[in-house]
Amino acid sequence: MNWYKIRVLGIRDFVIRNLMKNMKNFSDVFKLDDIHLRKYFKFEDWEIEKIHKIDEEEFNNEFEKNIELLIKNKVKVINLTDEDYPEDLKNISQPPVFLYYRGNIKLLKKRKIAVVGTRKATAYGEMACERIVDGLIDAGIVTVSGLALGIDAICHRRTLEKNGETIAILGNGIDIIYPKINKKLYEAVGKDGLILSEYPIGAEPTNFNFPMRNRIIVGISRGVAIIESQETGGSLITASIAIEENRDVFVIPGDIFSPSSQGCNNIIKRSHGKLVTDAKDILDEYGWYGKKEEYILPKMNNLESKVYGELVKEKTLDELIISTGEKTSELLSVLMDLEIKHIIISVAGGKYRRKN
Repeated sequence: MNWYKIRVLGIRDFVIRNLMKNMKNFSDVFKLDDIHLRKYFKFEDWEIEKIHKIDEEEFNNEFEKNIELLIKNKVKVINLTDEDYPEDLKNISQPPVFLYYRGNIKLLKKRKIAVVGTRKATAYGEMACERIVDGLIDAGIVTVSGLALGIDAICHRRTLEKNGETIAILGNGIDIIYPKINKKLYEAVGKDGLILSEYPIGAEPTNFNFPMRNRIIVGISRGVAIIESQETGGSLITASIAIEENRDVFVIPGDIFSPSSQGCNNIIKRSHGKLVTDAKDILDEYGWYGKKEEYILPKMNNLESKVYGELVKEKTLDELIISTGEKTSELLSVLMDLEIKHIIISVAGGKYRRKN
């Protein structure tokens, strides 16, 4: 929990992220003088002042109270450097530095598909969501959503009804149930699935939080299924984030006369997502057939992890050179090593993709 001390101090996340990236151990932070902290890690004066107080009794008391609050609320914390932190999430543009959670953290190691949509689901949307979820659960896929009203709630509820596994990403602290009408569902997901948030205990839901929440939904998932969406809405923001982060977008088409389907139909019309009518269309995309037990990645060095992170979608060698900034010879060597480890495979067209 050493890195968590810096969070309790109130140091900005991008500063902590930079420290974690460049410091082998937490203690190395305190070997730097104030000039280095300002110049290389963008510390502001108030942050430097706080860092110098980290061993003082007043701060230690505050830190202990924070830990007690986590224990009281049955909430645990992982950070970017922890083994349980999902590899895919590390590779988005702004990975959360800390994740608060309640439930089965091992679900993050399994195959996951996000299922999102409008808060005002129609009967058609509910049936379509259940159809997609049923097929995913039968194949042993973990569903991911945002515990909101409508499609999100339908996804979580149906998953649990079918004895599947689901992950809920919140836009507030884990101790806060929002919306309150989802209280029983919240408790069920926390008991039999996993609840995640980047927000500390006590953080209230705000309009800003939810688009940020959506990037985590995208980041931990292999692809995102949009079930039903109006012309504007949060699920379209999620789709846009998925495209930016090289995740697949799968879209259920809808009635051309229904306002609830305009968003989905527009995604298809603009070729921003793949039209799907059942879970098999999604499973076929990845060669996921039948149930599979938890898949644990072999250990990778930093460069291997970097390349693996880029292969969320198939890429050619030239595309990898551009996206990673690495030399051709080094990339070829890494790609060969990853193939030997059975982590990636080469496919037609001179492309590479993840094996699982």
